[in-house]
Amino acid sequence: MEGNKDIISIDQMISILILTAISTGILSLPRRLAEIVPFDHWIVLLVAGLVVLAMVAIYAWIIKLKPGEQYFDILTDALSKPGAYIAALLYIVYYVGLIGFVTRIFGEVIKVYLLVKTPIEIINVSILVSCIYLSRKGVEVLGRLSMFILPIGSVVTVILFLLSLTKTNFRNLLPVFQISPAQVLQGVPATMLSFLGLEVALFFGGNLEKPKESTKILFAVAVVVLFYLAVLVSAFSQFGPIQMKSLVWPTLDLFDTVDIPGLFIENVQVLVMSTWVMAVFSTIAPLYLAGTITLKSITGFGDQAALAAFLLTFIYFVSLVPENLAHVYKAADGFTRYFASIVVVGVPLIVLISLLVQERLKKGAGEGA
Repeated sequence: MEGNKDIISIDQMISILILTAISTGILSLPRRLAEIVPFDHWIVLLVAGLVVLAMVAIYAWIIKLKPGEQYFDILTDALSKPGAYIAALLYIVYYVGLIGFVTRIFGEVIKVYLLVKTPIEIINVSILVSCIYLSRKGVEVLGRLSMFILPIGSVVTVILFLLSLTKTNFRNLLPVFQISPAQVLQGVPATMLSFLGLEVALFFGGNLEKPKESTKILFAVAVVVLFYLAVLVSAFSQFGPIQMKSLVWPTLDLFDTVDIPGLFIENVQVLVMSTWVMAVFSTIAPLYLAGTITLKSITGFGDQAALAAFLLTFIYFVSLVPENLAHVYKAADGFTRYFASIVVVGVPLIVLISLLVQERLKKGAGEGA
C-alpha cells in the first residue's frame, strides 16, 4: 500500500468485515450444528459469537496500539524479523487454504444451481481471476465496493427472510435450555468456519483513517452473529433438526421455499443466487488482497497483480484437491480446527501480549530514567 493514498473509513472496514465473514460458511452451518448437537443450536452460536467477539477485540487492540502501521511491521516489532517471516508464511498458507475451500464450495453451488454443464475448473478460475483484478486496486476500492454491495444484499436478504417466515413452525425449536456445557463446547468449533476472514482487519488496520476508532469493528461481529442467528432460527423452525441433517445447503433450501405472488419460483432462485454470488465475491476479494499484501511484505516485490496471479496457482490447486463435496467439508473442518485457530487466535494473541509487555517495559524505563 502506498502511504495515505489507500485509506478507508471505519464504516468501510465494518462493511468489509461483515461481507468477508458471510459467504459459504452460512450455507451448511445449520446442518453442521444439527449433526453435532441435538437441540439449543442457537445457544451454541451465541457462545461461539462471544468467542469471536473476544478474538476481534484482540485485533482492535493491536490496531490501536500501532496506529497506521502495516501488520507485517507490527509482527516484526512484536516477534522479531525471523518470527515475523514465519508468521507471515503461516498467514499465506492460511489464506491459500481458506480461499481454496471457499472457491470450491462456490463452484459446487454454482454448478448445481446455475451452470450445470460448466466444468467446475472454469467456475473456480473465473471467480479467482475477477478477484485478482480487485487486488490490484487496493483496500480503498474494496471499501467502496463493500459499502455498495452491503445495502443491496441486506435489503434483498431481509425481504427473503420475511417471506420465508410464513412457513415456519417454531415448535421445531423445542426443547430449549436442555443442552449441557460439554455439548456447547463440542458444537462451538463447528461454527468457526463461518466466522473465518475477520482477521483481515489486522491487514487493513494500517489503512484506517482513524485507528483510534478500531474498537467499532466489534459491531461487525454483532451484525454477523445476528444474521447467523436469524438463519439458524428460520432454518430449524422450518425443517426441524432431523430433516436438517439430510440437507446439504439448508440456507439455500430455506430461501428456495420462498414464494412471491406473481413470480415463478425460478425467479426467486435467481435473486437468491445473485445476492449470494456478490457475497462470495466480497468474501474472496478481501482474503485474496490480505494474502497478496502479506506476500508483498515478505518478498518486497511491488507488482500486486503478479503476486496475486502467483497465489492463484496454489489456490486453484487446493480448490480441486478434495474429490467431492463431503471431502471438501471434512478437509475444511480439519483446517479450521487445527490450523486456522493458530493463525487467527494464537498469533494475534502472542503479538498483543508482546506489544503490551514492550509498552510496559518502556514505561518502566521512562519512569526509572
